[in-house]
Amino acid sequence: MHPLLSLLGFLWLSQPAHAQDSGPQHADEAPTAAPSPRQAPRLLHPVTPRYPDEALPEGLTGVITVRVTVGVDGTVTEATWLSGGPEVFVEPALEAARALLFEPATVGGAPVATSLPATFAFAPPVTEEAPETFDVASGEIVVEADRGLAATETHAVVTLGQAELERAQGQDLAEAVSGVSGVVAAHGTANTSKPIIRGQYERRLLLLVDGVRHESQKWGLDHAPEIDPFSAGSISVVKGAAGVRYGPDAVGGVVLVEPHPLRTEPGVDGALQTVVSTNGRRGVAAGRVDVSPRPGLSARVEGSVARGASLKTPTYVLGNTGSAEWNAGARVAWQRGGTTVETAYSHYDFAGGVCYCVEHHSWDEFLAQLDAPAPVGADHWTSDYAFGRPYQAVTHDQVLARFAHEGDGGASWRATWAYQHNHRQEYEIVRENVTGPQYDFVLRTHTLEVQAEHPPLQAGDRATLQGGVTVSGAFQENVYTGLPLVPNYRGLSGGVAGSERIEGRAGAVEVGARYDHLSRTAYLVQSHYEVDLARGTLSKDDCTLTDTAAKCPASYDAGTVSLGGIWHIVADRLDGRLDLSSATRFPNTDELYMNGTAPTAPVYAFGDPELGVETTWGASPTLALRLDWIEAEASAFVNYTDDYIYYAPEIGDDGGLTFDTTIRGAYPRYNFRAIDALFYGADGGITLAPQAVVSFETQASFLRTVDLATGSGLVLTPPDRVRSALRASPPIRALDDPFVEVSGMWVARQSHVDEGLDFAPAPDATFLLGAAVGAAIPLRARTLKIGVEGTNLLNTQYRDYTSLLRYFADDPGRDIRARVGFDF
Repeated sequence: MHPLLSLLGFLWLSQPAHAQDSGPQHADEAPTAAPSPRQAPRLLHPVTPRYPDEALPEGLTGVITVRVTVGVDGTVTEATWLSGGPEVFVEPALEAARALLFEPATVGGAPVATSLPATFAFAPPVTEEAPETFDVASGEIVVEADRGLAATETHAVVTLGQAELERAQGQDLAEAVSGVSGVVAAHGTANTSKPIIRGQYERRLLLLVDGVRHESQKWGLDHAPEIDPFSAGSISVVKGAAGVRYGPDAVGGVVLVEPHPLRTEPGVDGALQTVVSTNGRRGVAAGRVDVSPRPGLSARVEGSVARGASLKTPTYVLGNTGSAEWNAGARVAWQRGGTTVETAYSHYDFAGGVCYCVEHHSWDEFLAQLDAPAPVGADHWTSDYAFGRPYQAVTHDQVLARFAHEGDGGASWRATWAYQHNHRQEYEIVRENVTGPQYDFVLRTHTLEVQAEHPPLQAGDRATLQGGVTVSGAFQENVYTGLPLVPNYRGLSGGVAGSERIEGRAGAVEVGARYDHLSRTAYLVQSHYEVDLARGTLSKDDCTLTDTAAKCPASYDAGTVSLGGIWHIVADRLDGRLDLSSATRFPNTDELYMNGTAPTAPVYAFGDPELGVETTWGASPTLALRLDWIEAEASAFVNYTDDYIYYAPEIGDDGGLTFDTTIRGAYPRYNFRAIDALFYGADGGITLAPQAVVSFETQASFLRTVDLATGSGLVLTPPDRVRSALRASPPIRALDDPFVEVSGMWVARQSHVDEGLDFAPAPDATFLLGAAVGAAIPLRARTLKIGVEGTNLLNTQYRDYTSLLRYFADDPGRDIRARVGFDF
């Protein structure tokens, strides 16, 4: 089922309880849902949460949201604090939540376990001495569906929750989000992949991990984001230009990775996960332990380890694509009243081979292998866990400290500081007496962001005004040693943004603006400086020569604006969104000065120091429908980009493609150049009978790109694709949420890009068959989760147009992945 539609499908879990005319408020019986093969839980037993004596002297008010798990007998088997405060109300809310009694959810008439949020609003009890001080009494509970970002975001947005992420265990971040319409996982020449949203690659996507911009080397198409999906509690994909809210680089969209909520109720819980895959004989083990010694104090430790052998295509092994990975993290948080202090640390460690197939000694050899049934030497490659040169080794460390405060009136502010240390090493095939990496990068980044929101203001009788400002700054330096490729640099950036949102019963309108500045100095080695002078892309006035390097300073400024709205066309049934936004992106140092090739960038690339700020103007309307028998969402988009930095094969003066031959081999030549580009298309999905025992889902996306100067499409534009799935959720009393699914994905041939602009023709259209089965087994207060996922079950031989691997070899073949998880 489509992740967003699954989330919205719980809209009618129950209805808010209504306040009484006098006396303490309590949870009333929720209305009965319309008859359906799948019935939501119905609240039977009203509960009045107690108002704690400790809050009486100050007359505190507050709101606490609790996640309750409703068992097959209708009782609450687990209650976990999610958000809200002050802290004094946490325990009374948990006590009340545990006492709730429901008529359990059912599928086909059989009871099943489910979970939903319960929100408690607290205010002092009314007394005879002060009869008019408060209109509400000791507490109120509202049990409702959790719609997350989908309820407030004016962009098209999809959130992957716990269930979707559990199915994706064993995959990297790009593969985990590739089930969202409009999102593609681009695989490379190593056992890694990168996300593409609406045709925009990682350079134009902003990754926010726990509210912090993820900073890493992005010059290679085979550089996967250094993020462990196991540490994510949810992943949201925001599609479209979103520069005002999220900052520079949010041109194509944003991927928001949020951690699992920390435990605040005293006790211990956690999760264990193991995954095995047949292709590459990959194994993954992960674990997380949460501890709360008392309300308001929480801690977590987590980690994962993975090991895989070389992957296999349907007819041969992709030699030297084995990998090894381990990750670890820790987090501590303290909350008192409306104040939260939090610190966290994470470490990512990955090493993986690069396919032998990318090595060619001559241009004739490269051209010959394009039509060959297998790469030269493939008959000697074996699927081993060991890997050698060429390979990459990457570590990423992040330290975070956050202070947040929420006042009683709704005003809040938050300050977040983070330090990231990214270390990338790449190893070429060299003589036996040569040791160490040939490319060694250390990227250090300090970021500081302060957000402040004013309290909600009444705007008329039926609307409220909310908003605030954000101020951010960053210092970054890149230290590089090895063969010439990209220069050292230091950069200092800052930005300020503000937005306001007016919301009423009919919908909401949001407007915002942002300004950003970047000052950066690159230090070019003499040989690269002279190459740029000879090519005419750099003048002597642009840089200052020193004894060791050419010092080349640059500064950039950019402003962005946004206007968006949500309209509840039919309450709780049909919503419309419209987003009009701009986004900017400053040129990366590699786009300006890159000169060379590397194992994870198997082309010879040239930068252009004259590149400037890239600005995108976009419009995207979205419609979302939610009915008992159908759920659907469709979104269209159009983006015009001024000075789009295009990374593609270089066209020579004779109109033909060019290549470079060095002592290390022959490589296709790519370059960075500025063009005016247009992106337009649509994506979405529809689910029939979403709450029935048997449901059917279809997702589709299409995209067109245009170089406005030539009228041609852009190389590496993802082709159209359609994915459909038939899902059965049979009621089995001993199991929770059992399902069986058969799916198929059709990927079209990319026929909208001139083949004369690329070194290889576009691959043929492809159909990939998949299947999955899974369930949760209740074990008293614990849960055992099992599942099996199969991809490319027909073992189809194909190549992915969005990957540079297609120049050299086929994509991996059949893979069956089994997972076992245990929540405790």
